[in-house]
Parts: sequence; C-alpha cells; structure tokens
Amino acid sequence: MQSTRWQERMPRAVVIPAVFALGAVAAIGLRGNAGQPSAPLQPPAQAISMQNSFEQVADKLRPSVVFIQSRQNVKGPAMFRQGADGPQGNPFQDFPGLGQQFRGMQPSFPRTAVASGSGVIVRGDGYILTNDHVVDGADKVTVRLQDGREFVGQVRRDFRSDLALVKIPANNLPAAEMADSDKVRIGQWAIAFGSPFGLSDTMTVGVVSSLHRQEAIGQGTDGRFYSSLIQTDASINPGNSGGPLVDIYGRIVGVNVAIESPSGTNAGIGFAIPANTAKYIVDQLITKGSVTRGFLGLVPVTPTYADKERYGVKEGALVRAVDDNTPAQRAGFQVGDVIVRFNGKPIADDAALRDMVARSLPGTRVDVVVKRDGSEKSLTPTIEGAPSEKVAANDPSIDKEAPRGKLGVQVANASDPQVRQELGLKETVKDGAVIVSVLPGSPAQDAGLQAGDIVTRLNDKPVADAAKLTEIARDLKSGSTASVVVRRQGPTGSAQTLLLQITLE
Repeated sequence: MQSTRWQERMPRAVVIPAVFALGAVAAIGLRGNAGQPSAPLQPPAQAISMQNSFEQVADKLRPSVVFIQSRQNVKGPAMFRQGADGPQGNPFQDFPGLGQQFRGMQPSFPRTAVASGSGVIVRGDGYILTNDHVVDGADKVTVRLQDGREFVGQVRRDFRSDLALVKIPANNLPAAEMADSDKVRIGQWAIAFGSPFGLSDTMTVGVVSSLHRQEAIGQGTDGRFYSSLIQTDASINPGNSGGPLVDIYGRIVGVNVAIESPSGTNAGIGFAIPANTAKYIVDQLITKGSVTRGFLGLVPVTPTYADKERYGVKEGALVRAVDDNTPAQRAGFQVGDVIVRFNGKPIADDAALRDMVARSLPGTRVDVVVKRDGSEKSLTPTIEGAPSEKVAANDPSIDKEAPRGKLGVQVANASDPQVRQELGLKETVKDGAVIVSVLPGSPAQDAGLQAGDIVTRLNDKPVADAAKLTEIARDLKSGSTASVVVRRQGPTGSAQTLLLQITLE
C-alpha cells in the first residue's frame, strides 16, 4: 500500500479489547498481594524535572488551544463506492460525519456535513489561528474554548499558506506565544496539542526530526505546495490540523498541518508550518483581510554538493532561471548566481529564500548578496506583488467572511464594477454591500433577503461597503433582531427601498 499524506479529517473508531479478561487478572493479583503494599518508586531527579517541564507546558498551553467544528450545507446525490483503502470518490471525505453513511446513489436533499480540527489563540481579543483546510468550504465555524464556552467565528483565509484566522467575539483570552522558528533545531523537544479524532485537549510529545521539508499535497487547483515544513515524530493524527506544535518553553514553533502515513494515522512523520510564516500571515489577515506576498521573478534551487564545490559556497540558493520583466531581471540577477544573503540574513537553501521573498512587502528595496564568478556581488531589487496570487475566499471584491455566521450572506462592495456586471445591477446606488449569495435556511433567507440586494443600513447604521457590514454585524448579539434597509432591483431595472427585520444566529 502506498504512503498517503492526510490533511487530517476522518471518523474515530475506539477499540477496547479483552477488558473483562484483564479485569479478572487484575483482581486475582490484588487478592494475592492483599495487605502487602509495595514501596513507591523513587525516580531519578532528572526524570522528575523533565516531567515537571512537560506539566508546565501543558498548564501554559491547554487554555490557549481550541476545538473547531466546521459545518457545510451540501446538496446533491452521493455517488461513491467503498474501496480497500476507504471511500472512493466520496464527496464528503473532508466532512466524515456523512461520508461513510452512504452507499451507491442517494437522493438529492440538503444535508449538513460536519468536520473538526484544532486551533490556537494568538491574540487575546479573539483571534484564533488554524489551517485553511480546516475551515475551507464551511458555512458555519464554531469554536469551543477549553473552559467550555462556544462561539460562532468569522473566518479569514489564505489558501496558499494553508492558514486561516477565526475571529470570535471574546476578549481577555489566554494567547499563546510565538517562537522564532528560524532558530528551531533538529533534536529539540516538540510538543503537539489539538483534537485528534475529535479528542479535544490532547497533548503528545516528540522531537523535531527534520527541517525545511518540501511537500506537495493535493492536485490541480486544490493542490498546495509547502516550501518549508517542520517535521516531527510527536504523534499527529486527523483532527490535529491547526493545533500548535510548541517547544519545551511552551512557545509555538509551528502549526500542525499534515502527516505522512500508509494508514492515514500517525506513523511518526508529521509536519507543521513554521511559526514565522504564521506570524506574517496572521498580521496580514488581521490588518488587511488578505495576504500580499513579495515577488522577485527567479527560480531558486538548493545547490547540490557538486554545485557548492563549483561555486565555492557552503550554502545558499542557486538561481536556476530568471523571468523577463521582473524585479530580478531589472536588478541584474543571472542564471548561475548563488544567493547567499537576503537583507543581511544568510540563505541556507531555496526554501529559506522563497520564505523571505514572500514575507517582503511589495515596494520594499532589499539588499541581496550573490556569489558570481568566485566573488560576491551586491544587488538591490525592489520587491513587487505576486502577479497571480490565489487568494481563495479573500477576493477583495467579495467578502466571504462578512457576516455569514450571523446573517448567512456572502457580500461584495456595491461599487465593484465586476460584481455589478456579474449580477446585472443597473441600480445607480454604489454605496453599500451587495448580497452575492444567501445561505439556504439562514436568517437572511428567513428575512427575505435576496442575491442582488444592496444593503445600505444595518440596525440604523449606514453601510458604506462590505467591510462596514461585517463590522456592524459582528457587534450584534446572537438572537437579537436587527433592521436591514436594502435597495432591490426589479425585473425591469426599476428599484425599490425595503426595510426588513432579521433575527441573528
């Protein structure tokens, strides 16, 4: 059976073998030793000290780790078969609460698929870091804290990094500390937290077993390339996705994302996205709602032993190709250059360079040192924005996180010409948030809202754009009733102003 990479969601089966037989043996043993208690063990001081360290990490991290449940409304016939390695062609494979319940052709009817994962609080005002694939496609995301409180969260996603933020309406939360993942070393302790198989509040221990792993997971438009991953043998299983991998000081060094396994469960090879990558993504998602990456315009590879001998370097990123009309070409990069420093920091390999370029803001002028013809040469390219960024669900024209959790709508800026063209809007009003879609069974549908409606006021507050609608909706309490003023275009192009009442989830 070939090894498979899982981005971890699957149903849980618990096996309790021979429990009665074991109980009988235990009972016999107790009768035979009645009245003769054995002396307690005296473990070495080093063992006690290590145990204390793990207990301290658990005490520090557990309040910061959350359980995330994603719900997706699905409709359509389910056609798949059960194969030797699990469901084949199962449309619910990422939402396993449904997949294994069906065989063959099923009638079309609405269903709710449920999946679970993990997350970690990174800011006390309600920002929770997780994997994008944990919340991908979800219509509703629920977060349960360690103290038992539950919240419906609003999602901000970045497909390319496979990271996402879930914002919940809570404050004074215990945020975990981020480490400098560039300082992580092979052999150091690695401690994973999360909810494997839905078992929340789980901690496993191992070591960092490798660094800078490159993995391609998925295919086509759904595939992702992870340019630099931390590898660990700390037990990671389906449901650990989005949970933190921490060091012995209780600081986040990575975000658990995938496993290498022939069975789909832990085989001692797990992967985490480095904390420094997560820091950059978190900052971008909080401040801008989407992620902008730097672009240089060259193809780097890690030099082989022969390359290092040939170019006279110990480490670096060898330039394999330079694209025309790019910052790299304009700055004078050449094929065969070995990039050894980027903005004063040494470059270990191509993954390190890719990461540093991606984290550079467009418009930034950087100092790069290359080894060329036996000597070092300084180049100063100006970083540009990536030309073809896949932002998945963070298209600035469509705010897919906007108050969908409470209202059940997907909105865009009413002024966006592309959106107006796609919806066929002739309405001259451009201030507001236009509804792109309404979730079936949502408060918005119950209130009579429709795709193409332009929301101009929510709860007596003016709505200038999609972001403002999101802001207002987040301040509304679940279960409350709010007034919504919309402009609705009729079949002939004429429009009317409507006042509707909506009860929030």
